[in-house]
Formats: sequence, C-alpha cells, structure tokens
Amino acid sequence: MAATAHLVTALHQKRKAGIGMRAALPAFAGAALAPGLFGLVNLGAEALGVMPLYFAPFGLPGWLGAAAHLAQLALLGAAYGVLVPLAARRARIWLAVLTLIYVALPFLTAPLDSLQLSLFCTAVLLVGLATLRRAGEASSLAGWLLTPMLAIVGFSAAMGLVLTAAYTPPFALIQGQNPVTSPPGA
Repeated sequence: MAATAHLVTALHQKRKAGIGMRAALPAFAGAALAPGLFGLVNLGAEALGVMPLYFAPFGLPGWLGAAAHLAQLALLGAAYGVLVPLAARRARIWLAVLTLIYVALPFLTAPLDSLQLSLFCTAVLLVGLATLRRAGEASSLAGWLLTPMLAIVGFSAAMGLVLTAAYTPPFALIQGQNPVTSPPGA
C-alpha cells in the first residue's frame, strides 16, 4: 500500500504543457524571422550575382532542396524563439551562430569542391551537435526542433565524405583501370 501512494500522487499532479501561449509567440516569430533573414541575404547575394546551391540528393529537383532549407531555417528560428523566454543566453548565442552559418550555407557551396564541401558540412554538423547539447539542456523542445536540420546535414556530410573517398586516389576504383606502362628503354 505504501508503494502505490507515491504513484497515485504523481499521477494526479497537473502536467505542464511543453510550451505555453506566452512562449508560443516568440517561437512563431522566430520561425518567420529566420527565413526572412535568408530572404534578405538572398536578395543581396543575387544583386552581387551569387546564386544559392541547395542540397537535393538522389536526383530530386532543386526547388525541393530550397523548400527543405527554408523549412529547416523556420525550425531553427522556432528553436531560438523557444529559448527567448528562458534564461539560456549561451544556448541562444550558439543557436544564432548556427542559424547564420545555415543561412550562408547555400551561398558557400558553389565554389567548393566535393572534399571541401563535405568537410564544411561536417564542421556545420559538429557546430550543430554542440548547439543541440546547449539548447537541449535549456529546453527539450528546442532540442527536438534542431534534429531535422542535424539529420540532413549529417546525411550530406556522410554522403559527401563517402563519395569523395570513392574518387580519391588511395581508394578510387578508377585507378585500377589505367593501363600498365612499360619502363622506358625496355
């Protein structure tokens, strides 16, 4: 009887909702501001003649990659908005830096070769994991909002590293197709 008394009192306590109405407004504002910031950067980059390049694997159209990028930016902004009412200054700084890197990502991918791009995506993944740790400690909802972006960046980093390794000399299968040449004078 004594063991079930704790269970009964725990079940009848009122549970807190994940996000209240007061905290929902900054989350919605952040979800709108991050893609808006990307739009302003895109406007300025287009004036300079720089076009973004989106990650769209397996032959998917580029517009699908652009829509996924904007959705991920909205999730990053919503995670920042979730952290605004909380006293999580360090997590907000990490999330702001990650958001700025993610805004610049499509503009930085075009001049990079495959190895540089996969290393850059790996660096973004590591910054994202550090941000996830800090934001997840402050709010589990903010941590969950970061997960889709980290999954996509992690997939692109892994796929880039595998494809780069497949066509780089020590591992490349194309090296075995070169004909053997005889030494001069033989």
